[in-house]
Amino acid sequence: GLRHHDFANRLDELYDKAMGKRMSISIEHDNPGEMNAVIVYWGRCFVGYVRSGTDREKACSLILSSGRGAMFGKIVEVDRDHRVLWMEIVTDVEPQTVCLPSVCPFANWDYDDKILPLSPQEVQVHTMLNCLEMVIEAGEPWDSEMEEWLSAVEENLWCAISCETTQQIIRIIEMMTNAPNHPQYKAGKDRLQQALDHMGSPEVRRLQCQKIFANAESNDMLQLLCYYGDRAEDAVASLPPGFVMMFLRDGESAMGKLWYMHYPRKKIRAIMSLLAMKVHMMKNEKKPLERSIPQQWLANWTKEQHSEMATAVITKCVSDFELQHTSPQVYNELQSLQQATRSHIDYHVNTNTYIENQTIKQQ
Repeated sequence: GLRHHDFANRLDELYDKAMGKRMSISIEHDNPGEMNAVIVYWGRCFVGYVRSGTDREKACSLILSSGRGAMFGKIVEVDRDHRVLWMEIVTDVEPQTVCLPSVCPFANWDYDDKILPLSPQEVQVHTMLNCLEMVIEAGEPWDSEMEEWLSAVEENLWCAISCETTQQIIRIIEMMTNAPNHPQYKAGKDRLQQALDHMGSPEVRRLQCQKIFANAESNDMLQLLCYYGDRAEDAVASLPPGFVMMFLRDGESAMGKLWYMHYPRKKIRAIMSLLAMKVHMMKNEKKPLERSIPQQWLANWTKEQHSEMATAVITKCVSDFELQHTSPQVYNELQSLQQATRSHIDYHVNTNTYIENQTIKQQ
């Protein structure tokens, strides 16, 4: 279907060039007109949507069954009269019955705690957009500095998804459109519009996923984890579980979902920060078993206790410091603490002292 596309005033150009071209399809979650619409891109250009009904259902199944965020197809027929392009997708993946997300997971979600700082690319995008908006509002002629600002936006816009960024770009485009005394604005306006349209493409979604995985291993993430301490798991757990599972299964679709929801900048940055924290934790959980506290020993020890408080204290001790203290010394200290409990020593004082000492060592 071609009712919504980048070729609104040049359909003949699309019809003449589309035949035989490779185009990508991806799921546009929470489309305001149709849930889980399938959007079609030709490079950076937004071509249209796979039509509703059986075609859309098949496309959704193929994309999700493939394990990727998008698939490629080739245009094999052009129907000018009905404004339809026919696409053929060749794949060895069998379509499966899938459950598509149908609700907005972050509708009532908010987050006020510490998150990752702005990246240099995000800072640059916001600065360049502000510069463009000011000089265009003043009606200044297009010059080399404006060209440099626009180029920076084109290169780095992919990392600055938010409602505020989108609204600012739309505002700048409207200002450039309504500046009749500056015809040189037209080329810049078209480039800015193309950059905005490109934000929903599979390429951009891959870049955003890569950014989250890179953040998970950054120094900023280590500082963030130091700030949270043993509250890190609770912070990650505040994210809607369904969305986290979706991201871990198909990060590109998850990032596409975020883009089309147009959330505020603060919420987007909080979501991406917590996702990076989740990735970091999952990587650390894959440590060799022999370097962790013996789980069978802990289970046997727990069964021997006659106090829920004793069990809770030791369990907390293990979960808090297992990653930092994986040497046999920790194992021996816990065994000593076990013996002290059996000897009717005040286990509560001893375990709290142990935790305090380990905290000091960790710091």
